[in-house]
This record gives sequence, structure tokens and C-alpha cells, in this order.
Amino acid sequence: MHIQVNNNINWLTVSVLLLLLAACGPSAEQIAKEKFDRAQKLFTRELHNDAKLVLDSIIEQTPNEIEYVTRAEDLLRTIKIGEQERNLAFFDSALVKKEEELKVLMKNFTVSKDYGPKEILIHKRQRPQNSYSRTYLRAHLNMDGDFYISSRYVGNKYIYHNKIKVYNQGQSVTSSEVQEDGFDNRKFEDQGTYWEVVNYKHGADNGIIDFIAQNVDKPLKVHFMGKGNYYIVMEKFDKEAISDGYEMAFVLKDIAKIKTEIANVKQELNRLK
Repeated sequence: MHIQVNNNINWLTVSVLLLLLAACGPSAEQIAKEKFDRAQKLFTRELHNDAKLVLDSIIEQTPNEIEYVTRAEDLLRTIKIGEQERNLAFFDSALVKKEEELKVLMKNFTVSKDYGPKEILIHKRQRPQNSYSRTYLRAHLNMDGDFYISSRYVGNKYIYHNKIKVYNQGQSVTSSEVQEDGFDNRKFEDQGTYWEVVNYKHGADNGIIDFIAQNVDKPLKVHFMGKGNYYIVMEKFDKEAISDGYEMAFVLKDIAKIKTEIANVKQELNRLK
């Protein structure tokens, strides 16, 4: 009985000490205030990520301290608005630079609405009216930055070509085979002249475009491959047309991405404000 009483006294003593210690510690309000003051200092020093972490902890760990939770949310919103405004300035500047690049490249192209619902860009050295009766590789580009090449054969008989190889001094790149389908591989005849057109879309060129762009100054040759064979040496202006179109495609894609980012930033700013 005596031992049981002593045990009860010991537990009572420990419980009282714990209560006293708890009473001596900082209150939830004090903790929230100390954290908010620290966050403000971090914000003043432009350490925004660190400030956001502290502000988040106020909201998560002291949700009943309404005053400091509200102040934390307001400061968080101010930080986020500042971030988005800086993002907007960055993307606006990037867009101006890309549009300047586009303006220079556009000098080599004309815009046409004659070949479908989307506007396309035709290189000035590859106008259809000047290229109707020759064998060459043509650049195809639209305003969305979609780019591919086609092989165009003209002769006194069909060779039924379905792929090409571009080569020079031991280096070569061969396209994928494009089966005849009346669209991406089509042929027609008019008064004894035979035309064949093969489009290399969705990467079917297998790197030929890049190979040409990297070797514009070299005497590249093209092997039209099928049931028959045909060979040409690429004209300099055809190599330049493909190289220009390739570069233009990247610029157009970059502009589209930047415009999407700008729209997203503006949407977020409207939400925050």
C-alpha cells in the first residue's frame, strides 16, 4: 500500500512538471508571430523561396491563428504576383527577340493561302511556277512551324521511287520508305512527262534535313531510289531553302511556346489579383 502511494505521488509530480513546462513555452500566437517576422525579413532580402517556406509553415502549423494566417496568405500572394510579373517581363523580352529573328528569316519566304486551310511559307527560290519541270528536294513549312521535305522527280518515264539518299564523300543519310498511297507518295503523267512526289513527314527523312542544313556549302547529291534510280547534284538554292526552312521552323515553334507561356502567366496573375 505504501509503494502504491509513492508511485501515485511520482506520477503526479511528473504530470505537474510537464504542465509547468508547457505553460512556460511559447504560445501558438507567439510562434506564428515569430515566423511571420522572419518571413518578412527574408522577403525584404529577396529570399523569396525561403520566405514562402516559412509562410507555408504558419498556415499549416498554426491554422487557428487567423490574424497571422491571413497576413501570411497576403504576403504569399504578393510574392507570387512578383514572381509572375518577372516571368511576364522575361517572356515578353524573349518574344521580342524571337520575332526579330523571324522578321529576318521571313525575307526569304512568301506566305500563301492557296494550298489548304493553313497558311504555308514558300521559299522564294522554290516557287512552284519556277520549279514545275525540274527534279529536286522541296522545303515545306507552315506558320505553326511544321516542317518537312519532299522529293520531286520529273522524267520521261516512272522510276517508282519511294525513298531518297543524300550523300557526299562517304557520308550519307537515307530516308524511310514511303509507300505509294496517292497522297504522300503519288505520281501522274501529262503528255509524255512523268511526275513523282514523295513527302517525308513525321521524321521520315531520318535526319536528311539536318544533314543538308549542316552541309549547305558542300556538293550534296541525291539518289532517288525505287524500281528505277535517278541521281542529281543539289542546287545551292535548294540546300539554302531547306536550311532556311529548318531554322524558321524552330523559331516559329519557339514563338508559339513563348506565347503559350505568356498566356499562362497572365491567367495566373488574374487569379492572384
